[in-house]
Amino acid sequence: MASDNLKVLMINKYHFVKGGSERYMFDLQELLEKNGHEVIPFGMADEKNIPSDYNKYFVDAIDYDFKSKVDKILSVPKVFGRMTYSFHAKERLEALLKNTKVDIAHLHMIDHQLSPSILHVLKKYNIPVVQTVHQYKLVCPNYRLYVPQKAESCERCLAGNYFNAVIQRCHKGSLFASAMVAVETAIHKAMQIQENNIDYFIVPSGFMGEKLAQGGIPEDKIKPIYHFIESENYPKSFEESDYFVCYGRLSEEKGLFTLLKAIKNLPSAKLKMIGDGPEREKLEDFAKENNINVEFTGKKLGDELKQLVSKSKFVVLPSEWYENSPMVIYESFAMGKPIVGAKAGGITELIRHEVDGLLFEMRNEKQLRQAIETMLNDHELVKKYGQAGYERVIGEFDPVTHYDKVM
Repeated sequence: MASDNLKVLMINKYHFVKGGSERYMFDLQELLEKNGHEVIPFGMADEKNIPSDYNKYFVDAIDYDFKSKVDKILSVPKVFGRMTYSFHAKERLEALLKNTKVDIAHLHMIDHQLSPSILHVLKKYNIPVVQTVHQYKLVCPNYRLYVPQKAESCERCLAGNYFNAVIQRCHKGSLFASAMVAVETAIHKAMQIQENNIDYFIVPSGFMGEKLAQGGIPEDKIKPIYHFIESENYPKSFEESDYFVCYGRLSEEKGLFTLLKAIKNLPSAKLKMIGDGPEREKLEDFAKENNINVEFTGKKLGDELKQLVSKSKFVVLPSEWYENSPMVIYESFAMGKPIVGAKAGGITELIRHEVDGLLFEMRNEKQLRQAIETMLNDHELVKKYGQAGYERVIGEFDPVTHYDKVM
């Protein structure tokens, strides 16, 4: 099969780089095209979309950020219909398939903007379907197995009682929004629409696979394949400046306050926190009040981000939710940077303790502080871990290996 030239229908609700899942999708598209396959996109219309000859088939845009309560109430029928079973998405996809022959469909994120309704169209045209699973939506109404208000990991819905999402108000802290996603998930589970119409679920971590199986996805359909990275696109350096970095979205589940508390009164610690998000102002106030040596650089992209990371001593990933397969780890290793990471989700599979980084118990400030001190005080250890991480990237997370496994 790997030698045949395939027409691959690549389906994702966003056709621009919104986050790590889209970055992976476009990298995979490039990898497939390099190997002679044709990739045909399908998603939602958006002015930020990467241009494509197939944009005319994309579904109409829909916005879930309502401007007022009245707007929210008036939009309920349309929104709930799109989330649960979108006839509009079915019609658009069928129009594409009537004019374009495809051999296989590769799904990424389809929830809410597209809905699983498109699976029935793919089944009608006898198109095999695989999905790379980027989050926990198949078994958790709010995607994350995490309750933001309580700042805690949550597995209450894995047994199938999605009313727990309403009790916990786990989606946007809203009873209404939580009820909508709970009912949506319950309907999809009752229909068994994903289980019956997706042939294989590719999971980028074994942890993700375990949670899907616990939530009712057939184990024989779950295929673990880690992400990949083009190491040549990243500046490798085993030398370092006097700072370490934490980068990504500044949100409540990322463990950033735990990180700041860990380096409080640690004079040798010089942290650059790279990124932006809803918690930035609170983090800046906390750092200022406690005289913590941290620079908030704001969001950085491309070469500017790569230079900041490659020149750092090491990277810290203090997440407090079940991370799946964070691209931060692949990127850091590609640049020769070891990582101090929390024992959270797939992180424990990607960072090998005392081989290419150090692991600490999630939310444990003392262990995190000890790990940071170890890295700050031992230059040779940092270099050794960085080299080991880089070697894993070029030997295990490389494009050729990934391509073979996906094919």
